Amino acid sequence: MKIRIGIALLLVIFYQSVGFTQVDFLTLADADSAYIRKPSWPNDFRLFYGGQGNNISLGTTRQSGPGFSGNIYANTNDYVGFGMTYKWLDGDLSFSLPGTTYLKEERSNLTQFKLALSVTLRKIVFRGYYMDSKGVVVSGEENEFQSTPSLHERRSGIQATYLFNYSRYSYKAAMYQSEYQMKSAGSFMLRIEPFFRNLGGQGGSMIPAVFDTPERYGDQSGLEYIKAPGILFMPGYGVNFAIPGTRLFISPVIFAGMGAAFNSYQANTGKNRYTNMEYAANFNLNMGYNGIRFYSKIQFIYSAGYSPLNPSYFTSSNLTASIWVGVRFTDIEKFIPRSF
Repeated sequence: MKIRIGIALLLVIFYQSVGFTQVDFLTLADADSAYIRKPSWPNDFRLFYGGQGNNISLGTTRQSGPGFSGNIYANTNDYVGFGMTYKWLDGDLSFSLPGTTYLKEERSNLTQFKLALSVTLRKIVFRGYYMDSKGVVVSGEENEFQSTPSLHERRSGIQATYLFNYSRYSYKAAMYQSEYQMKSAGSFMLRIEPFFRNLGGQGGSMIPAVFDTPERYGDQSGLEYIKAPGILFMPGYGVNFAIPGTRLFISPVIFAGMGAAFNSYQANTGKNRYTNMEYAANFNLNMGYNGIRFYSKIQFIYSAGYSPLNPSYFTSSNLTASIWVGVRFTDIEKFIPRSF
């Protein structure tokens, strides 16, 4: 992925940034106009390109304590996508690019599809998501083994996020650039996220035979698949840094919390069920240029999760970096003749 070229292009745009004029933005009835305003062209279409490294580790407390594997490049792919914001609805769709990778010495094994739809209101944000990944690799917690790239993972969920300082902090400006943050401001947030995940293979164990013993993994030895609905409660904080006299912005957002998962799985002992505590964290950083007719940004996302099954446990970590360019347009209704 040509990250350096993308950064150079963004820097050129940054240096061209200038202040706003009064015709560039509109005030909002439900927000403090000294802090939040919206573009005179309120909708946009966007394209993005990025790459990700992902790791799913299967460990056991009978061997060592819980920890995160350092091999974040066990599952890699570059991806391309597009999205649109129209009024209160935001949507993004992306696909993996076969044969592409972060590093020359690594190969890309993921075939991936992602879809997200959001309804972004002033006080609360609803976001539904679906992700389908084929060719997933599961590794040992200490990278002592690695499964073949034949696993299939599906994830879906709905995030409901409440903003406490909603009149001065704009979630739309932070995540979608569909509003302007006129002055720097932040907000505490609370997210509730019901989810469903499914990880499995072609009927065989996802653990190589030499490591797949009851002494090591207990009831999870011979693990073929695991399915889990669950729910997370994640407090968080976000801040929009507005660079005075420019259209530049820096917007970090962080969430961390816990919840419960209700697992069902197939192993050597048959079908089993297990309820466990779930732990998760997410960090999102958007920074770039939010202009009158277009915007551009670099986005970094890091997420991590921990799911204990007794005696085994799963840990996951994911890092993505992407470049986004969006073009604004006015309401579609203005182009429709009144006779219709």
